[in-house]
Amino acid sequence: MKLTIGFLLFCVFYAEATTKKNCGTTDGDLEAAPPYGILAQGLEMVLVKLEQMDRKMLELHYSLNEHREEVERIRASHEKTFGDLLWVIHRLDDSVTKDVGRNMSLLQDQSLLILAQQNACTSHEQFREKWFNFTTENNGGQGSVQPQEGTRISLSALYKSLMPDCVTSTVAPPDRESTTSATTSTAPPTTTTTTKPKLPLFTCRNVMSNVSGVYLISVNNDSTPFKVYCEMEKFEGGWIVVQHRFDGSVDFYRNWNEYREGFGQLDSEFWLGLERMHQLTTARKHELVVEMKDFEGNYGYTRYSSFQVASESKQYELTVGSHSGTAGDGWASYHNGTKFSTKDRDNDENYGTHHAVSYEGGWWYGSGGGYSNLNGPYRNDNDGKAIWWNYFKNDIRGLSFTRMMIREMQ
Repeated sequence: MKLTIGFLLFCVFYAEATTKKNCGTTDGDLEAAPPYGILAQGLEMVLVKLEQMDRKMLELHYSLNEHREEVERIRASHEKTFGDLLWVIHRLDDSVTKDVGRNMSLLQDQSLLILAQQNACTSHEQFREKWFNFTTENNGGQGSVQPQEGTRISLSALYKSLMPDCVTSTVAPPDRESTTSATTSTAPPTTTTTTKPKLPLFTCRNVMSNVSGVYLISVNNDSTPFKVYCEMEKFEGGWIVVQHRFDGSVDFYRNWNEYREGFGQLDSEFWLGLERMHQLTTARKHELVVEMKDFEGNYGYTRYSSFQVASESKQYELTVGSHSGTAGDGWASYHNGTKFSTKDRDNDENYGTHHAVSYEGGWWYGSGGGYSNLNGPYRNDNDGKAIWWNYFKNDIRGLSFTRMMIREMQ
């Protein structure tokens, strides 16, 4: 800009000098031209003003750049804050999802436990009423038992000592809602004491509804509750499913430890576990039903009057009673008394053949193999390496569905 102004001044001076040279100065022709000093002073003032404007423009330029840089810093800061906020929201979303899933699982378990406790208490109350009615009728209305030693025992006290985990009432029927702490209501005319139940159902027989599904049961008062699938509709209900196969989604060619502890999921194919079977069938007598269906849709079942699995020290030896049903005997006549074998534990008493390896399963094989192999590979074949029950169709055709269920005998 300064160069431009200097060039303009040069042009003005040059024009003035040219005019004076050409025109000259004659008396009376022209008026005197403006003094040169005044013109120079005016141009200098213009130059000063222009310099001031130039400085202002530079200051505005610098201010604009600073403002632009500040806006950029603020934008970057906001982007970082927004990114951090999205990360926190994502983490919170994951945490909430996990917490909700975990809480829903705990809620489901607690709901099953409460339902089991209520059903157990219902059974206990019915037993108490029948017991009191029976003893009252047979003891002249006294409601007590007279032992041979001569000591009178209160049935009410005995009932409370045997079943402390259920609701009891002195007058009205008990409120079967379980609570987290003991509460006592003194409002007349009844007095009800409620304590927190400790244990779930003993067995699927105690389920009061006809809804099949997963329930909590326990072997006895001192055992840890565990989940089982209760079949409540077929064969009058009350059955614990211990083996279920229907689509081949679970590999049953397992080792000893896996067959002992169980594997699979209760809502899919599974094996409950030899140790669970042993605990259940030795604590109380059980019967057994074996269901099956081939790949052509033919259905059959065999029912055994008793079923028991011995301890691991006896290699989970099998004991079954007499059979009935439509699928024939795949056990009692040959497998009764056999020990369980897996691919890493040969108990079939055949020193030349390891049947668990030959049949690719885990089962109660005899020295000659046997007449059933319900834990073999899921295949539609008749070569022995499949799921089969010989007397179902008098062959070893592969089966598409099997289910083993046990029920406590009354």
